[in-house]
Amino acid sequence: MTIDNYRDEINRIFARYTHRGFVDYGNCSGLANDVIWLIDRAVKEFGRSREYKALFDITNKAFLKWGKTDKDDSAGQTQDFVWYVKEAWDTVYEADAEEMPHRKMFEWFVKHLDGTVIDYMEDEIYEYLIHHFMEPELLQKKLILLTEKVRECEAHKGDWHYDYQAERYQLYILNVMADMKEPIEKIRKYAKTLKRYEVRETMAQIERSYGNIDEAIAIYKDLAAEEDSEQWATHNWHMELKEIYKELGDDANYLFEVRAAMRLSNGDMALWKEYKGFFGPDEWPKECAKIFESFKLGDCRPFPWYAAENRYELIMESLEAGFSSFSFKEYEKKLKALFPERCLAVLADDTELKAENSKKRSDYRRVAANLRWIQRYPGGDEVAAKMAADFRERYKLRRAMLEELAEF
Repeated sequence: MTIDNYRDEINRIFARYTHRGFVDYGNCSGLANDVIWLIDRAVKEFGRSREYKALFDITNKAFLKWGKTDKDDSAGQTQDFVWYVKEAWDTVYEADAEEMPHRKMFEWFVKHLDGTVIDYMEDEIYEYLIHHFMEPELLQKKLILLTEKVRECEAHKGDWHYDYQAERYQLYILNVMADMKEPIEKIRKYAKTLKRYEVRETMAQIERSYGNIDEAIAIYKDLAAEEDSEQWATHNWHMELKEIYKELGDDANYLFEVRAAMRLSNGDMALWKEYKGFFGPDEWPKECAKIFESFKLGDCRPFPWYAAENRYELIMESLEAGFSSFSFKEYEKKLKALFPERCLAVLADDTELKAENSKKRSDYRRVAANLRWIQRYPGGDEVAAKMAADFRERYKLRRAMLEELAEF
């Protein structure tokens, strides 16, 4: 296909899925799949022929058209699309070909930071721009660009939108200063003027890149302590600490941080295997028991760890203490083989609760679905029939329920 063929095909794809200027939820996945397929084909075709300018042009046309198209992308289609776009950009960037060198790519990115690209797509341009183009001349241009952006925002100080944007540009400046290898004291001084939460994470990364491991550790420990106090993690900073200590060969602190990370990421199998690797066959049973004793019955988070150690009785006990149909389905095959009567009992209890709380036809259908589920167990037909008869008597004024239970 020629570059013109690709351009025409992009237009056809968007036209196919757009109706009255909008791509609805049902069509957005089709749009994403078709455009992604086209970009992937262009990467292979133009990559082989080393036509990097053509690849860059086609990718950018799709990128801009995606941003201009109104759509319901709530199933994550934009993230998928952008991933493939960045793959194409990377192909061009890594080639750094004469017809499309870094300088020309840089110029395109800067040109489209003029507000004509919708904000969430503009964010992707900024992210790519900041983390690429490390030539001294281009780093200097990035610094000038971002400094000017901050100045423009400060002219609207007090407006939350501009204040937010200014903080974001300042965070980017911090990254650029590090890429320019500015003195660390100068970077630290600038960082102290910034308010965004992400500043500490960025500074930890910068300190680490400068070889200041103790400083990086101190920042990550502060961040980890905050998550520990909340007993909930959006990032789990212990993961960063464990990797640092692993690189340093500090096994004691490495082990400590793996265990700390596990407390915030219950059920994470990679952490479980990593932690288990510290213990010999004779030591592990005692350590494993100590971990399992820390969980309350009804907590489904450690279920993957229970299963890994063939402790299905703990899963069964927890489901009896607090039933979760999602967790039960995940381990049902094994539980049914080991504890068929107990499985039947928890399903019956769940069905009883659903019936008590049912108020509309969709609720009644869930009750009927549970009864069919019960029928798949030994003795389940009798249990389901008895429960259905009881519900018909108890809720005889609920006509819709009686209709849904007619098969039993």
